[in-house]
Order: sequence, then structure tokens, then C-alpha cells
Amino acid sequence: MTSEPKKRWPLDLKIFGILLATWAMFLFMIAIFIDGDFVLVNPLHAIVGGMFFNFDDARLVLMIEAGIFGVIGIGIIAQRRWAVVSALIYMAQIVISHLAYAITCLPIRFELTHVRESAMQGPVLVLITLYLWIRATEFLFEAPATLTQTRDAAPTIVEIGGDGRSRSFPPLGNH
Repeated sequence: MTSEPKKRWPLDLKIFGILLATWAMFLFMIAIFIDGDFVLVNPLHAIVGGMFFNFDDARLVLMIEAGIFGVIGIGIIAQRRWAVVSALIYMAQIVISHLAYAITCLPIRFELTHVRESAMQGPVLVLITLYLWIRATEFLFEAPATLTQTRDAAPTIVEIGGDGRSRSFPPLGNH
């Protein structure tokens, strides 16, 4: 199978996968166990695609998000490259979604508390997305060969002179 890992993944990425799976369980528990009494004081809400969801709609959105986070977290723990790419894409979608919500709902006066909350989450979401970008580029793109690796792998230059004798020259830099 082509998705099998070739080397061990760093510990911080595995910890991120565990945190992601834990967050999925937390979201799922919130979506299931929040009762109607609490909903009146501080309603469930979720933002997806720049849209704000409340109450039962938010419950469904949170359950779907919990499933997505759970699958990605388990994939990262299992060291699958698709999981890191999926996490990066999903986090980029979350950042764009929060930004779109904040921009479109800023003029609406009764949405200012939600816009403020969304704006306060922005820097953390961007940092997580940047972390995933750094980790995804490490695993998806092969690192270019260093100068010493290139020199060691360079073939020896062979020159055949007019007298029929051959002389070989080592690559530059290997003195």
C-alpha cells in the first residue's frame, strides 16, 4: 500500500492527533448532553461556511464536526498522510469560515457578541493551521538533497585524452 509510513512521525504530531480525537469526543458529548435549560442561557452554536447555527442545527453540525475531527485524529495517530492533509484543508476551511462570518455579520448589531467571539478564536485557528502547514510540507514533499549529499552522489568525471589514456577527476569540493 502506498500510504504506509516510511519513517516514524514526530511526537508532537502524534500528540496533536490525540488532542484532535479528544476534542472530537468533547464536541460529541456537548452535542448530546447539553440540555434545554442551559440552551436558554448560552445556546449551542457553530459556524460552518460562514453561516451561524443555533440550537438543534448546531447540535447536528457539532456531531458532524466531531466525526470529522475523530477520523482525522485517528488517521494522524495511525500515521496516515491523508490525515495531515485533511486536517490542513479542514483547518483552512475553519479559518476562512470564521473570517467570512465576521466580515458579513459585523454590521449586524445583535451579532456583535458572536462576531467578537469568532474574532478572538481567529489567531489560535491561524496558528494551528500554520502548524499543520509546516508539518504537512515536511511529510508530503521530499526535502531537497543537501549540498553534501549531491557532492557525494555526483559521478566521477572521466576524460579520455588524445593519447588513449583515461584520467578520472573527483567531483569538485572533495579534496
